[in-house]
Amino acid sequence: MITTIQRLKEENERLNHRAGHDWLTGLYDREAAEEKINRLIQERGCGVMILLDVDRFRRINSRYGHIVGDHVLSSIAAVLDSMVFRHDVVGRVDDDEFVVFMPVNQDEKFLQQRCRQIRERLKTMGLPGGAEISISLSTGGAICGQDDTYRSLFARAYGELDKDKVSAREQTSDSDARKGNFMVDLKQVRGELAEQSLIPGAYCQDYETFKHIYRFVERRLRRAEISSYILLITLTDGNGDFPPLTRREEQMAVLKDEIQISLRSGDVFTQYSSCQYLVMISDASAENVEMIADRICTAFYKAIGGECQGVLLHHCYPMWPAGEKEP
Repeated sequence: MITTIQRLKEENERLNHRAGHDWLTGLYDREAAEEKINRLIQERGCGVMILLDVDRFRRINSRYGHIVGDHVLSSIAAVLDSMVFRHDVVGRVDDDEFVVFMPVNQDEKFLQQRCRQIRERLKTMGLPGGAEISISLSTGGAICGQDDTYRSLFARAYGELDKDKVSAREQTSDSDARKGNFMVDLKQVRGELAEQSLIPGAYCQDYETFKHIYRFVERRLRRAEISSYILLITLTDGNGDFPPLTRREEQMAVLKDEIQISLRSGDVFTQYSSCQYLVMISDASAENVEMIADRICTAFYKAIGGECQGVLLHHCYPMWPAGEKEP
């Protein structure tokens, strides 16, 4: 019975907390922030309010998507929450607007200093995937006076916020803003495309991806003075047939490892069939390719305990530029 009552109490507390907090950031929502700040004004009779707005937030959403936009808002909330004391109030009062209230008796110099600190802390922000984005914030604040309420204080702070927005637009030209955003784009794209964990040796890909790489290299051969070869390695039982299935899978796994460690990181290979691998070797002569094939065979036989366990056949042919017929 006691456990049930305790659970109900905890559930009520959880629901009450959610009712007054923003679902995304965990900060106070507009109504809860207004209530908390009004109470502090009545109790303390002093305070400093700061409003901040994310400049061009819609552009962030349209360029990177709402997931990144939500990440930016959550990160701003976390930074603001880390910069205030226990009795201060931080809330999200609009899509990209936040309020900070400090129940302290301070002057205009303190207010401007805190605004600068907030802007400095939030100049750059990490994105999922390792990229960074530059954040521009407009801020405005007001000192609590006699007979002030949340709404009167908010109105004055919002007026200062509007002035800061106008000033920011005048200082940053559209071309500079576009250039900065494109640089962020490139960093994010590179972070998404780059191989996150480089595996030593050749690059193993599925067959469909291998085909795309093959066709890309064919096109490149039309303009670049390079040589590329395809090497087909086939696992047999030594009698013109494939090894038994029970032995085949194990030997193919061994062969994959030997191919990977025998080649360079710029070479690509794929499993072509249940007993075959295709390898693309670039910047090598036919003699080099034969030497590589012999090296793979030697390493494979050593790993499985001799040729009696399985025999490798290999064939190689040069790649030709796309659209040209082979001689």
